[in-house]
Amino acid sequence: MRYIGGALRYMFKNFIFIFVFALLPSYFLAMSVDLESLARLVRGFFTDGEFFFYDLFFVLSPFNARGWPFAIVCGVCTLVCMPMLLGLIEKHMRLGIRTFKGVLGRFDCNFLATLVITCVLFACYEVWAVITAGLLYAESLLLAGIASSIVVLITLIGLVAVLCYGASYMLLWLPCRLLTGCGYMEALRYSNQLAVKKRGSLFLSVFLPVAIGLVLDLLVVGLSSLGNLNIPVVLTVELLVLLLFLYYASLMFVAYFDLTGEERLDLAHKPA
Repeated sequence: MRYIGGALRYMFKNFIFIFVFALLPSYFLAMSVDLESLARLVRGFFTDGEFFFYDLFFVLSPFNARGWPFAIVCGVCTLVCMPMLLGLIEKHMRLGIRTFKGVLGRFDCNFLATLVITCVLFACYEVWAVITAGLLYAESLLLAGIASSIVVLITLIGLVAVLCYGASYMLLWLPCRLLTGCGYMEALRYSNQLAVKKRGSLFLSVFLPVAIGLVLDLLVVGLSSLGNLNIPVVLTVELLVLLLFLYYASLMFVAYFDLTGEERLDLAHKPA
C-alpha cells in the first residue's frame, strides 16, 4: 500500500499541473469503447451467462470494429502527451521544480523511448486480450447460466492479475531508460533488479487500481444499461482512464526514486 499511497498523494497534490496531459488520451480511449459489446457482456453476466468471442475481445481491446479510429487518435495523443508528462514529473521529483518551462524540450528527449516501450507494452496487451477473450469464450461454451457468469468473472479477474503481474516487471523500464540513459534491454534488466526487492508491493500497486476500476466500470454499465444511457458510461470510462493514466505515470517515478534511494526534492522537508 506504500506505493499506492505515494502515487495517489503525488497525483492529487499536483493534479492541477498534470491532468492536462491526460485529457485527450482519456477522452479518445473512452470514445473507442464498444458500448454495445460492453452492454451485451454485462447483460450476460447478470442473466444467461452467454458470451461471444467478438464481444469479449471488443471490450478488452480498443481496436474494435467501432472504436479503432478513436484508438489510433488516442495512441497519437498518448505519444505526444506522455513524454511531456513524464518530463514534468521527473523534473519535479529530481529537482523540486514544478513548472511547464522546458516541457517541450523534454518531449524531444523522451519521445523515442516512450514510443518504443509503449509499442512493446501495447503489443503484449493485445496478445493478452486475444488469449483472454478465447479462454473466456471457451468457458462460456462449456457452462451455462449463473455458473458460466461466475467462472468467467473469476477467470477474468485472474487473468487481469496475471497481466498486472507481468506489467509489474516492466513498471520501472521507462524511468530506468530515461534517467540512466541505458539501452532498452539493459534498462529492462536494471528495472527488474530494482523491482525484485518489492515485487509483491509493486504487483499490488499495479493490480488493485485496475481491479477497482473494472468493478466500477461493470457496475456503471450494468446500471446505465437499464435505461440505455450511454453518456454516463463514456464519462465514467473517461474519468477512470484519466485517473489511471496519471496514477501509473506517478507510480513509475515514486517507485523508482524509492527503490534507487535517490532523494526526491519535490517532498517538503521539515527543518531539523
